[in-house]
Amino acid sequence: MSSPVMVAMSGGVDSSVAAALLMDAGHEVVGVTMKLWGGPSDTGCCAVSDVDDAR
Repeated sequence: MSSPVMVAMSGGVDSSVAAALLMDAGHEVVGVTMKLWGGPSDTGCCAVSDVDDAR
């Protein structure tokens, strides 16, 4: 049995399509994302709640 494949999910179409193609090819896919902002303003391209919604 092969190991799971980890796909960095950027929130864009490319990473989502890559994950879907890997799944269609029979791979176990684990999508990951990281919150790379923080501090007093805690702003960025999306909120933590948006990442939760994507699950």
